[in-house]
Amino acid sequence: MARRSSGCLPVLVLLLAPCLLGYAIGLPVLALAAPALVPYVYLHDPAQFAEHRTLALSTLAAAPVLAFLLVRWASPVGGRLRGNRTRPAPAPAKGRFNPRARQPRPVRGYLGRIVLLLSATSTTALWLLLRSNDARGPQAMQETLTLVGGVAGATVVVLFAIRRWDRPYIAPVTLTAVRTQARQAEKALRRVRADNVRVERLVAEVSAKLAAAHTQRDFATMRTLHTESYGCADSVYAHYRSVQESLNTMTHTVRRVRMARWQPAGAVVRAVNRGARTEAAQLRVATAGLAATVASLQSETARNRKLVDQLNIRTADVKHRIRDGYGAVGLRWFEDLEARREAARAAEGKPLRAAR
Repeated sequence: MARRSSGCLPVLVLLLAPCLLGYAIGLPVLALAAPALVPYVYLHDPAQFAEHRTLALSTLAAAPVLAFLLVRWASPVGGRLRGNRTRPAPAPAKGRFNPRARQPRPVRGYLGRIVLLLSATSTTALWLLLRSNDARGPQAMQETLTLVGGVAGATVVVLFAIRRWDRPYIAPVTLTAVRTQARQAEKALRRVRADNVRVERLVAEVSAKLAAAHTQRDFATMRTLHTESYGCADSVYAHYRSVQESLNTMTHTVRRVRMARWQPAGAVVRAVNRGARTEAAQLRVATAGLAATVASLQSETARNRKLVDQLNIRTADVKHRIRDGYGAVGLRWFEDLEARREAARAAEGKPLRAAR
């Protein structure tokens, strides 16, 4: 008869899981403190050091490697340390020094952060060891947990600081630049609104002519209407693109101001400099006005796009009416029109569209 499983293996795994997890976390954490732990054991317990000499030296050698992996993991991919070095770094504001504005060299940057991490963990471990947390005696488990927790806390703090410090540097936008952008935005908004009124009137006129064209049978009239409608759509779309470019520039300015507000160096300067706090308050007010103008521009550009879409639909109706309602002449005109458009697209390097 087959022997039934006693079911002890799952229970054993559950019992050993905390121990295995503790070793998996505790050993790497203590390895980061090896520059302090190994000399401490060598000086205070030579017999134990001699017994575990190979393990101690291996842990000491693995500490920089583990620190490098943690630093690389904590540093942002597109940040100051690991970011693209072919792109020029943004210059700080004139008359202000910001240590984050300079992108560090890879070797020097990694070495500095590795030394910082190992120094913090080793100092924490040494301080705890000197306070009798040497994992000996009846309270060895509690002292070990205290040591591991202290080193882990120091590791988390340093890695968090590295992640904050290595974020991409964003050059602060000056108050003068924001006010200049705000004036340009207001001027652009007035122009956009005036142009929208004009474009809306043109769309209404063309739509009325297109509606009346359904009752006309003159090929020349229909062809003229198509040319007029197509030209109007082109002018409206060109206007839309120019507004969109200005809108992107202004949106980028607002985003830069808001992101630069959380730069560590700027926060420190505002904390100790009253003039910087006053300028920051004025900058927030100016940025809020610029953001409101940007929102209005977005609304106007959305309206522009709707006008273009409506006009394109009516223009396509006229084109297909000429193709289907005027026999061979209309079909030849339609084919010539499509050939010219495909040639223009090929000259611009755009993919050809299927015949419609």
